[in-house]
Amino acid sequence: MFSPLAHDDPESLGAHQLIARLGSGGMGTVYLGRSDTGRVVALKTMHARIAADPVFRTRFRLETDAARVIGGEHGARVFDADIVHETPWLATEYLIGPPLDDAVRLNGPLPERAVRALGARLCAALAQLHDSDVVHRDLKPSNIIVTADGPKVIDFGIARALGDDHLTRVGAAAGTPAFMSPEQAAGGEHSPAGDVFALAGVLVHAATGRGPFGMGQAADLLYRVRYAEPDLTGVPAGLFSVLLPCFAKDPLHRPTTGQLRSYLDGHEGEFVDCLPEPVLVDIARRASDVWRVEPRRLPPQAGHGMARTAAVGERERMSRRRLLMLGGGTAFGVAAAGTGAWAWLSGRGAGTPARPGPTSPAQREPTWDLLWQASSDYHDPLVPPAPLLLDRLLIVGQTELKGLSPTSGKALWPQYAEVSFQHRTATDGTLIHTLVRGHEDAASLTVCRVDPADGSVGEPLIELKDLNGELYGTQLLCATDAELYAVAGRGSQPTDSDSFRKGQTWYLLAFDLRARKKLWDVPLPARPEGSQRLHFLSAQVSGGRLVLVQQAADGATQLVVRDTGIGRLLWSRTLDSAQPTFSRARLAVDDRHVYPSAGGLLALGLDDGKVAWHYDKGPAGAAYSPPAVKDGVVYAVEAGRGVVAVDAGSGEPHWTEKGGDATAADLLAPPVVGLAYVYRNASSRLAAVDLADGGTTRPFKAAAAAHYFAHPASRRLIALGENYTAGYPLL
Repeated sequence: MFSPLAHDDPESLGAHQLIARLGSGGMGTVYLGRSDTGRVVALKTMHARIAADPVFRTRFRLETDAARVIGGEHGARVFDADIVHETPWLATEYLIGPPLDDAVRLNGPLPERAVRALGARLCAALAQLHDSDVVHRDLKPSNIIVTADGPKVIDFGIARALGDDHLTRVGAAAGTPAFMSPEQAAGGEHSPAGDVFALAGVLVHAATGRGPFGMGQAADLLYRVRYAEPDLTGVPAGLFSVLLPCFAKDPLHRPTTGQLRSYLDGHEGEFVDCLPEPVLVDIARRASDVWRVEPRRLPPQAGHGMARTAAVGERERMSRRRLLMLGGGTAFGVAAAGTGAWAWLSGRGAGTPARPGPTSPAQREPTWDLLWQASSDYHDPLVPPAPLLLDRLLIVGQTELKGLSPTSGKALWPQYAEVSFQHRTATDGTLIHTLVRGHEDAASLTVCRVDPADGSVGEPLIELKDLNGELYGTQLLCATDAELYAVAGRGSQPTDSDSFRKGQTWYLLAFDLRARKKLWDVPLPARPEGSQRLHFLSAQVSGGRLVLVQQAADGATQLVVRDTGIGRLLWSRTLDSAQPTFSRARLAVDDRHVYPSAGGLLALGLDDGKVAWHYDKGPAGAAYSPPAVKDGVVYAVEAGRGVVAVDAGSGEPHWTEKGGDATAADLLAPPVVGLAYVYRNASSRLAAVDLADGGTTRPFKAAAAAHYFAHPASRRLIALGENYTAGYPLL
């Protein structure tokens, strides 16, 4: 949500000190700022490279004027602006709340009462614009902020006065295809009736979780907008007849904003009373977070200034400050991937591991060393990531799972725990679930909870008697606090067979843990007789999206994203890469993007799969490791250069590793992001790279052949090697 300032970002604009970056795009950058009086603002600036263009300056002026027209009731209040500055800027109220698309991802489709209240207030907002002869032209869920006071319309970058179309012809964006009006899609005049068309699409999205004309390539969307009927499946019956006339292809046949507002009858008192609890919780979190953020500025990239150097005593003090700063937060994030989950917990954990002191003035760097080691059954290849990580528990193994203390390596479960088969067990970072073979009825598929204290399996939570839990290829993919995602099938399995068999049918399933029932299932392709390739290599959930790496019978891999609500396919992309199959499965995901391990270092939109940015600052054709993402920064290992850190929102570089030997950098595994360092494997060592500036410390004394995973709660770097698990200090 908040990213550090770049080294060349201004200190202030007008009377506002810059605190953090909120986002950056092709036109400019948006900052979080504070005034001398303590007021929090959003500051939008224009990139210097386009500020000299009079067309873009005119567009910025129009955006500022439109923001003033909409005012504070239906938008963000304008506090200050300087459109004649060398780089024009606009300071507005910082709105506390999620964009509408994020609110829908958090909660699922909004209740009809909330949709009506939302629509009525947005009608009032558009009417205020239209009364001033201004049309928005890009109304969509991401341009509506859901606050406790009501929806706020933002981003007037292509708003304009009625009848003024000369800016459109210079090649600037003309709208978002999924929410365009037919006349706008055809390049014609976009009148207030066009905003009504877009508003109806926004309300369909709020009520169903999807747009009225689906998803896909821009050309396909533009065709459907112009010629196809809207898909109103799932729209509540009371809203169906209200919204359908808004989609008339002829703008003259659509209701006005006043008529639509009366049809919606959204006067249900306070807007906040209409909002579901998950949205209210998110608003409260954002209100708290904005006051905790402190200014932080990244150092210059390599080549832009002197690399920072420090004596070891200073480096250790700086690391402790970073750790305390990280420990001040209360956010607990879970990135579920593969057959398990990965807990990233900000906290001070179990204390800094004891380390031998320096032996001489010339040897004053920390001595990295092994803290503990335990035996475990592990062998390649393995569905990633191998361990399941909870706050105080590390689960390892393949045929028989073992519960260890991440701090000491001590066994916490009996030697013969009941839980087995790694790809049948998953955690959300707090609870552990497993698919049990033959629980009372061998032909059923049974979901049980696992006691983290001793690995014992509890009573069944969900049991499906029409699926065979004995089948090879059954998978528990990932877990959240509310849902489980699994692969299961029907058919028979010979007792001596460890492969798929002819005649089996397979499904991707979602389970509701609270209601203890199956949510949905999606058929999967049949596997040929004797195949041992699992259907999925990794899975994780982010923002109402299930992100999967699916494996075909011939071994080809594909990135697939589905809606968690009904399992609908949103988009897919072939993962063509020279990387081994299991490296391609190690993609990274945040709340906006998917960062695949194929096609270079790039970001794909989580909702539509479109390329948001493609990192091209390295040598032409450069090879990269699978990526990792944390705190708004994407990390990957570039062949010959080591770790590169780029902004997750824009793809702009933060730094490139310096001071280390990157000629033998391992590109098969993602770098591991710790508290103050990011770690990468090399041919004979493990390198620790400073998160602040890319400086490389002396290497760990650690096995290079192992797979590494961060466990921030215990401050341990977990190594998984051939038949062993080990713990090292994590800084």
